[in-house]
Amino acid sequence: MNWPSYGRGILPELLPRSLAELDPPATALFLLVDPNAAAALEPALAEVERRLPCPCHRLPWGAGEERKTPAEAERLAREAVRRGVDRASVVVGAGGGVTTDVAGFLAAVLLRGLRWGAVPTTLLAMADAALGGKTAVNLPEGKNLIGAFHLPEFVLADVAVLAGLPEREWRCGLGEVLKSALIDGSELLPVLRRLDPVGLRRAGDDALALAAGAGRVKMRIVEADPTEQGERKLLNLGHTFGHALEIASVPPGGGRPALAHGEAVALGLRCAARLAEEMEIAAPGLRDEVVALGRRLGLPERFPGPLPPVADLAVLLRRDKKARGGRLDLVLPAEPGSCLIVRGVEAEAVAERIHAELEPEG
Repeated sequence: MNWPSYGRGILPELLPRSLAELDPPATALFLLVDPNAAAALEPALAEVERRLPCPCHRLPWGAGEERKTPAEAERLAREAVRRGVDRASVVVGAGGGVTTDVAGFLAAVLLRGLRWGAVPTTLLAMADAALGGKTAVNLPEGKNLIGAFHLPEFVLADVAVLAGLPEREWRCGLGEVLKSALIDGSELLPVLRRLDPVGLRRAGDDALALAAGAGRVKMRIVEADPTEQGERKLLNLGHTFGHALEIASVPPGGGRPALAHGEAVALGLRCAARLAEEMEIAAPGLRDEVVALGRRLGLPERFPGPLPPVADLAVLLRRDKKARGGRLDLVLPAEPGSCLIVRGVEAEAVAERIHAELEPEG
């Protein structure tokens, strides 16, 4: 299992080198490039095209959660076939979590499996989404319901590309970093407690510490449990709640969710901490600490609009990949550094706790 590489200004050298060192050599590259990051990536991509002898195909791609669909994956696959993809071809996803998810999924299913690499360009992707080989696309009924485990050959995280990241993308990344901090309990929490959120946006040492620290937390767990048979389930902290909230925030006519993924995870962490206290898994005060950290990091505190009724929210919760027989397996925090998997929880009870935590005031 190849661990990710983190640094500042590393892409122009490491991306062409990582591709050149593949064995057998790539016969062609198929690139998915997030248009939001294209300008920052151009020097590295130009160096790849200059140094590698094989054709380099940039597949038409627009990013955005609404594009993370089976239809979009099929469109990309057909385009790759038309351009001559073969089993020695390599897929590279350069962008945020949606781009790396779709690139990995495309590599997993095209010709029954191609090699691929990830170049994450958001804090969320560097800290979580691009790591560990989970690849998937969404259905209208829920997130990541069609997917595969397919580990990348390399992950190159260059925090220099974060300098122009929109404010919302910083918040999304901090939601996932907070999750990793609660799972780990030691490396990241001190950084978050002293963090200057404004200084972070300069993509300096704090950004590198958060991205690399969260990456280490995740990769230690993934290395021990690559296909989520046991310990890797802890990485779902906040996600059962968060995925339901994210889907619930999709406009009635479809389109992009009002809650981005990292924002939904941040709300899910609050709900998980509240439920853990009510079930006496966590001592009183954990939920308040999670709320205080989230507030300090500028994370959302309420659902954007009326929550769905409890019964409708329970339906969304039951569609979680980890549900069994209509009941939920939840990851709940006992304290920072200690999380438990609680099995067989009623979805309606969880939906009620979400309402209690997130219902807009007034």
